[in-house]
Amino acid sequence: MLERIKENPLDYKGYLEYAKYLENINLKQAYLTYENALFYCQDELIRIEIQNKLDEIAYRQGKVEPASIVILSYNNRQLTQQCIESIRETTPESAREIVIVDNNSQDDSVEYLRQQDDIVLVENDFNAGFPGGCNIGIKASKKENDIFLLNNDTILCANSLYTLRMGLYEKENYGAAGSMSERACNHQGFARNVNIDEDKKFALKVNVPSSNMCEIKMILIGYAVLIKRHVLEEVGYLDERYFPGNKEDEDFGLRVLMANYQNVLVHNSFLIHYGGLSFNKTNRSAIQKTNIMKFNKKFGFEKNYSGYTLFSEQYSRCYERFIDKLSPSSKILDVKCEMGARMAHLAYEHPDIDFYGLGQSIQCATISTHLEGVHIEHYFDIENNPFRFMKFDLIALDCSKIKKDELSKYFSVLKDMLSDTGKLMVLAKNQSYYMNWYPIMMGETNSSLSSDIVYCKDIDEMLVSHDLKVESWIFYFGNVSEDMKSKIEAIQNIVGKDSKFLIESTAYILHK
Repeated sequence: MLERIKENPLDYKGYLEYAKYLENINLKQAYLTYENALFYCQDELIRIEIQNKLDEIAYRQGKVEPASIVILSYNNRQLTQQCIESIRETTPESAREIVIVDNNSQDDSVEYLRQQDDIVLVENDFNAGFPGGCNIGIKASKKENDIFLLNNDTILCANSLYTLRMGLYEKENYGAAGSMSERACNHQGFARNVNIDEDKKFALKVNVPSSNMCEIKMILIGYAVLIKRHVLEEVGYLDERYFPGNKEDEDFGLRVLMANYQNVLVHNSFLIHYGGLSFNKTNRSAIQKTNIMKFNKKFGFEKNYSGYTLFSEQYSRCYERFIDKLSPSSKILDVKCEMGARMAHLAYEHPDIDFYGLGQSIQCATISTHLEGVHIEHYFDIENNPFRFMKFDLIALDCSKIKKDELSKYFSVLKDMLSDTGKLMVLAKNQSYYMNWYPIMMGETNSSLSSDIVYCKDIDEMLVSHDLKVESWIFYFGNVSEDMKSKIEAIQNIVGKDSKFLIESTAYILHK
């Protein structure tokens, strides 16, 4: 069905075939695909037929309103111009409205923008920041349109907006959708570092309709986010307390989730994003620190934000490499999973595996229980956790998140929750890691060692009392400078290689 589009993503014929198929599957996606066929078609007679089909689907309540593309301009006229031109080149006029909010640029940006007759221009006489500027642009857009918040340091490629809209309208409860780029955290980037022309060729292969392209995310990075208008009006606009910008995208994503909508990353929507240019002349670190405090206070998180990460690559190194060895329909339990962002990513990559999570933060559980594709519950006591009488094929526990006097209880309960062939994976800190004693060597009075922390030696002691056996283990090495590494290796040559000064933590794979 999609082969014709893959062979030539700029030929209308493939989209016509696919649109006819979609009419019985998803009427809104059919509308979007007919609209894309019309964009690529040059035959006037066929264009009339396609337009008639669009009118028919609109009559059947399948029309998708255009996307108002809201872009902030603050100096960097060349970037803004490049972004606008890419929109014109790659999207049909019927699919979009371009809204530019200039945040009091001091270069020739406004002069250029005033000459563009196909944009809605708002000229601020002050810098409203990113969230404030976006809200001004939203209010200036057509009231029925969806909203596409797009950074001016982006370039749309062929079908970038089409496939993004297709992803957003795949399901009714999808509220916001984000694009991939060549560089982005939150698993939103392809590993690429090439030139624009090569990226555009890459986009021709990526930006085609396909199945299983939408990944449920906790939040979406805000360089390119498309939002259904009724969802935006329900959950509210960007929170302007995060002036001039940073954390407003995470804040919005959590509010979408809490309103029982899903944020989705559309893997077959790729665009070019330079990244971070708007903040080059600001104190980005200070802004981020201030806005993190505002974010934590608003959502009731603890002051130590790092425990509530929303980005999937920042948590859980412990068990993902073993998932491929599990049979379909296996069950994985992640204890102390916090927000569950990592689990959601793994659930997308392994749809045949059932992922469960336990977290002790009520604030986190209030949000993460809305996350599709994983089963996350709050627990006060491991002995009375909601999954206590289930059996799991793999259980992961990061022991750095529990106190030493709780370790025996966790081992006892989790061992009982293993299936007959189940594995228990525990991650523990290495007491001999150089950073634990290095501060003292440098003249400080305190090291980072604590009597409450679970170390590898505590795991070794616990194995005997709970009759658990080590199947294998994984060493995780810390980030050590080459200069320091050579010094530590010199010490190891004297005291013995088994001292493991370079190992930060160890993951044990245990079985009954």
